[in-house]
Amino acid sequence: MIRYLARTLAARVRAGRALFGLTLLGVALGVASVLSIQILNRNALGSFAGTVKAVSGEADLSVLGRGPTLDETLYPRILAVPGVAGAWPVHRVNVAVSGRRDSYLEIVGLDLFAPVRVPWQGRRDAQPGGEARGAGVAPDFTRALTVPGWVAVTPALAAERGWQVGDRVAVTSGSRRAALAIGALVDFQRVSPLASRRLAVMDIAQSQALFGADGAITQLDVRLAAGADRGAVAARLERALGASVQIVTPEQREAQAAGLLAAFRLNLTALSLISLFVGAFLVYESTLAALVRRRAEFGLLRSLGAGRVQILGLVLAEVGILGVLGVALGLPLGYWVAKANVHTVSATLSNLYLLEEIESLSLPPLIYLVAALVGIGGALAGALHPALEMSRRDTRALLAAFTLHERIEASAARLALAGVATLAVAGAWYAGFARGWRPAGFGLGLAVLVAVPLCAPLAIQWLTARLGVRRLGLTYGLKSVGARLQTTAFAVAALGVAVSMLFGITLLIGSFRRTVQTWIGATAQADIYVSPESWARGRAGATTDPALVAALAAHPGVRTSDRLRQLFVTVGERRIPLGGLDASLPGGEGRLVLQRGAARTAFRRLRDEGAVLIGEPLARKTGLGVGDSLVVFGPRGRAALPIAGVYADFTTEAGTATMDLAQMTRVFGPGPVNNVALYLESGRDVEATVDELRARFADAPLRIRSNRALREEILLIFDQTFAVTRLLQAMSLLIAVCGVALTLLVLARERVSELALYRALGAQRRQIFRVFVGKGLGMSALGLVLGAAGGVGLALVLVFLINPAYFGWTIQMHWPWGALAGQAATILAAAVLASLYPALRASRTPATELTRDDL
Repeated sequence: MIRYLARTLAARVRAGRALFGLTLLGVALGVASVLSIQILNRNALGSFAGTVKAVSGEADLSVLGRGPTLDETLYPRILAVPGVAGAWPVHRVNVAVSGRRDSYLEIVGLDLFAPVRVPWQGRRDAQPGGEARGAGVAPDFTRALTVPGWVAVTPALAAERGWQVGDRVAVTSGSRRAALAIGALVDFQRVSPLASRRLAVMDIAQSQALFGADGAITQLDVRLAAGADRGAVAARLERALGASVQIVTPEQREAQAAGLLAAFRLNLTALSLISLFVGAFLVYESTLAALVRRRAEFGLLRSLGAGRVQILGLVLAEVGILGVLGVALGLPLGYWVAKANVHTVSATLSNLYLLEEIESLSLPPLIYLVAALVGIGGALAGALHPALEMSRRDTRALLAAFTLHERIEASAARLALAGVATLAVAGAWYAGFARGWRPAGFGLGLAVLVAVPLCAPLAIQWLTARLGVRRLGLTYGLKSVGARLQTTAFAVAALGVAVSMLFGITLLIGSFRRTVQTWIGATAQADIYVSPESWARGRAGATTDPALVAALAAHPGVRTSDRLRQLFVTVGERRIPLGGLDASLPGGEGRLVLQRGAARTAFRRLRDEGAVLIGEPLARKTGLGVGDSLVVFGPRGRAALPIAGVYADFTTEAGTATMDLAQMTRVFGPGPVNNVALYLESGRDVEATVDELRARFADAPLRIRSNRALREEILLIFDQTFAVTRLLQAMSLLIAVCGVALTLLVLARERVSELALYRALGAQRRQIFRVFVGKGLGMSALGLVLGAAGGVGLALVLVFLINPAYFGWTIQMHWPWGALAGQAATILAAAVLASLYPALRASRTPATELTRDDL
């Protein structure tokens, strides 16, 4: 059988190049879809883990504050704990590079004499203090401590920007400007290839002084004594330092990031698997068509002594080779897709999760195993049923006419009933047992996608039976879709699944976008918004000078201003932004859309009682609500803040909370604000005032935007977040359109005698051509009908079940008719284009083929 396979495979490929090419493309696209998402998912988490390893790779434990700051006085207390060999403080701050939009450095302030290895670029050398600091030439530490702004940057970033040792780089942190002097190169990528190339090292005292954070530290890294038990030392540290800090291992920090990204990664993976699901239909259909054509060949092999297992092995071996070729093509394609979308996924990590961007892509060995399982496993799964069907037949059945068509016609009603039963059982299971289980929504979504192909045969029969035909042409082609269910049903089912995903995601995105637009319109009430250039990455550290805030508020035409301050606090194991606003601002209740609690009462409690409002995602994920308390830690220790309301919040999946500025000062101490919102006098031209402010404060590192510009920027970020989702939709749809073309080619080859009969009876080539174009149009229209029904069901699951469970947002259903109509037109046009070659091939069938067997 092996020699038979080797000698006949090439001949079969040559005899059906188009069929083989379309099937191979479907497998490769399925592999690329899954693989690209796995690459992005792994590197998204790897970028965080790599940066943690680069900064704290020498540490066995890290001490993190639960409040916005970490007390410096903890340092000697840590050193006094038995089992601790050493500790060192770290100050991290994100600064914007002046003159470059969306360009930043992540400054890591270190005690350069601490017992920590720093990967200076160059050869191994001794360092001050008598310890080896790792591979590299130690910089001049005298200059590092005395030259203002001395900093070491990564070789990758220096090469990208054309920087050299001795150059000076202007940066901003909040409203502060600083000049950094590049004094050395530090190669963090040597420690961890996925570490951010934007990391930069400087002396911690310089970092604190230069960026207005005197005495502030981000974390304290701890090295254990030889033989010390990490768990025991962590427990001692917790007892010695109290509840205001977290003691975490590097593995725990990575696990926290993985938990934060879990929903994002799971949703992308689920969407990519739909492409694989559609590709399996394509393999099923092509395998079935090939086996039907080769039934006489298999009958002859069986009569010559071949066993059922040998026939099964022969078929699966051929499909396995197809899977291997699909993997070979899908691997580079998947990497290219991941590389093309790394910027959009990075922006999502930065905007929605406040994590490190993906700096580079790596392919760990496990990725190749995933690719093999996806490509070869998916192809074999798609071909298994027809292969088993063929191997089980006896010699007489193989040499007789194939009766699959009649069996599918007879079982169409039962299949549809099974689809409806699948939905009913899944719905009952969810309502009765799984309502509180987060992944349960995916079970319902899967039930929708399973029901669509099961209902395809009956839907095709019912719809095509109601078409009247008067002549040989498009309408005849439409009606004939129901005459070959064993071939057309799988193409329609595959297209229906792809359209279900396309329409379902379009409805989700359209509803989400409209909800966000409404939310912005209700909450963005100021005329002008002012934030530091470094705000996008610096967040709480990007503060605005009080004198600058006062000057902005006193600008001619400004009626009043709202000062906005942000801190980061830990709620449970979740690090969230805590915002401060002026709760006494007249009419300011509309700045937040409350879902629970009365706005006037809630804002009065913020101002008078020190209460807080929490965002809906935080409320859902922590189970907190009105009447509960939000426990936070400040300089004075633990504070339980009563919750006065829950507001709609679409800023970050982790959730947010808001309190009055004066109460924030009471709990966390005084501090500068980050952003300013300006309300103008009636009749003032907003855009003209923006131009005035930009001209007046041209020397200040500020971003000054009108209300309109801010809304446009938010929606641009929103669209960017879903860019990779649209790519997955397109890949799945392309696979399904390949299925339409493949089906028509199969029909053109199987129905040679039927086409020859048409020609013998006087049918013209253009009529045959229109018949096949009508078949393609009919399959795409039926796929659209099925997909539209499945898409609505999938959208309801996504909007009302999966989204609240994983992201915590309430979305109002919206029907983007224009987008849906455009997608439907595109699908029909693509199907017609895919029909042209098979139609042309069928139209060239001569009448002389009438004497051949009906293959």
